[in-house]
Amino acid sequence: MAVATQPEVVPASATAVVYLRVSSQGQVNTAHDPEGYSIPAQRAAALRHADSLGAGVVAEFVELGRSGTSTQRDALQQLLSELPKLKPTYVIIYDLSRLARDDFDALWLLSEIEKHGAKLESTLERIDDSPAGKLLYTVMAGVNAFRSRGDAVKVKSGLERKFLAGGHMGPAPIGYLNAKEVLADREVAVVVSDPDRKELVQMAFELFATGNYSITQMVDILEDAGLRYRATPKKPSKPMNRSMVHRMLRDDFYIGIVTLKGAKREGIHEPIIEREIFERVQNILTAHRASGDRSHKHSHYLKGSLYCPCGCRLGYGRHKGASGGMYEYFSCLSRVRRRGSCQAPYIPVEATERAVERMNSRVVLTKQEQEAITQAVRDHAEAKALVAKKESDRHSRKLRELNSQQQKLVQLHYQQAVSVEVLKAEQQRIEAERSQAHRWSKAAVADVEDVMAALKIALELVDEGKLPYAAANEFCRRLINQALYEKIVVESTDDAEGEHTPLYAQLIPLARDLGRQAAQDGRQGPEPAASGPQNDAGPIFRGLRSYKDKLAEREGFEPSMEFNPHTRLAGECLQPLGHLSWGLRQPSLELARACR
Repeated sequence: MAVATQPEVVPASATAVVYLRVSSQGQVNTAHDPEGYSIPAQRAAALRHADSLGAGVVAEFVELGRSGTSTQRDALQQLLSELPKLKPTYVIIYDLSRLARDDFDALWLLSEIEKHGAKLESTLERIDDSPAGKLLYTVMAGVNAFRSRGDAVKVKSGLERKFLAGGHMGPAPIGYLNAKEVLADREVAVVVSDPDRKELVQMAFELFATGNYSITQMVDILEDAGLRYRATPKKPSKPMNRSMVHRMLRDDFYIGIVTLKGAKREGIHEPIIEREIFERVQNILTAHRASGDRSHKHSHYLKGSLYCPCGCRLGYGRHKGASGGMYEYFSCLSRVRRRGSCQAPYIPVEATERAVERMNSRVVLTKQEQEAITQAVRDHAEAKALVAKKESDRHSRKLRELNSQQQKLVQLHYQQAVSVEVLKAEQQRIEAERSQAHRWSKAAVADVEDVMAALKIALELVDEGKLPYAAANEFCRRLINQALYEKIVVESTDDAEGEHTPLYAQLIPLARDLGRQAAQDGRQGPEPAASGPQNDAGPIFRGLRSYKDKLAEREGFEPSMEFNPHTRLAGECLQPLGHLSWGLRQPSLELARACR
């Protein structure tokens, strides 16, 4: 039996407000119109619906690029706050998914709108106060929520696949840019290095790796250098603050690692920071976290390098005398902070500078010593180069094995087969082994000439013919001291002794030993040639006996790795050279060399 219904009575002065929404900025930036295509289409449908209701539109609320899964949207909250003032007859939306993508949010918003005397209208769905209308609204809200959650699962699966392939999700960190790469007939989202900011980011890591700068100082340096975040539609360009700099220095994305929910793997983007530098930065940041990181009021090029005989650092201070003059001293921090019983006196800065200068004049090498160590290192490097290819292949295989382990671990984590704690522990193990394999692989393929060029840099800082420390300015003196010494112990105004870095701790004694040996060989001269036949030599070998004790050694056909004593010592010296890379290419050493 048909049931007659009364037509809806429209108030003579009916009013309406319109709410329009798109989910992403991509829907906005697709047309010449700043609002894109979707918003104008929604507006036209809403105005037609208002005309059909006989209502005049008194306000419009537009949401650009906001998800419907949350009610914390600016335009939506503004609409709710203005309902008591506007008191509209209708709130018009294009469809229910524009209002909310969550079923509970949809029911709450309906009650809020009706609480203020308005009626919710959709241009596509029928909404009324009848039980059937309420049921339809509830069903459609559930369907929209189901679709939204299904889309979220698809997006999550896509992100996981992209991560396993080494891709990056989200905005690129500073120093990189989000870009599109055309592959065959499709566009792929990629991350490329930013030509305007790449070198500034590299400078930040290299400077901080020296250990001479705090986070606060790095903020000022980077701002002066012009490193600023790119402007976005919502945020203007601005310099980096302390937390931004700290996050940048901690981010392993710069060495080629991508991260998703704590899981890590090798990315397909270009690393712009060397692993050795990154690891050094992490160690410094960890030390800062333990001891505190703060800016210092006064600065001196020797501060941080000087130590008291008791083992504590010497601090630098400026003290005002009774006559108003300023006096500069170094003093034991143990005494200043009252944490020890050290009675070391205050040492005038000028006297300390002279003592350190005298100390540096004692570590220079003569031309003969430099030539001797250069020849010994070249002999050793050339012998090592014979087996470099085999070592390189072995460590390359190790890297591939680690990548496979990491991929299996990530897949197990997504299948909830391993806990977060196990994931983190295994990630740390894999990253440690990966860093070691990278170092060895890099060392194995190092060219002999690269080694010799690095040795030349190291020798230039201790060249007797140039005295680089004496001729350097204060900034360069600081860098030279950091390259040569782990610490400088000052016992008095006349005495300073340096504890060399591992590189120079072996290089300087070895060079002097080889120099003395060369000088003795030069004074003795060559041995006279034998005039008669030797005891066990036939006529053909007369006067031409080989100086080798054995022509074939026990290694068989492989190149022998047994060296004469001088070359063996040079080989031992190569270990503190940082496997032919970091030890000779640390920023303090290169910068110090550039200051010559």
